Amino acid sequence: MPTLRFVRSEDLNAEERAVLERLAKRRGTTIDGLSEIWKAQAHWPALVEANLNESVQAFMQIARLPMLTKQSMHVAVSMSNACDF
Repeated sequence: MPTLRFVRSEDLNAEERAVLERLAKRRGTTIDGLSEIWKAQAHWPALVEANLNESVQAFMQIARLPMLTKQSMHVAVSMSNACDF
């Protein structure tokens, strides 16, 4: 059975390194700090880029909050900041 090895930062080519650096920057870590799932996909930089873009788009679509929740959050933040309006 074939085995997929995780990439090591010292073995990355320029394209792989560029994609993983963008990913690591978005996640607030370094290439070595990324999870193994990203390191396994790093052999295919186009796949990593597509998965990253898809996850960001999905998150942005799901992130809609009901109006009552938004208003409650506004009130809570105003109260914690001691706003008097």
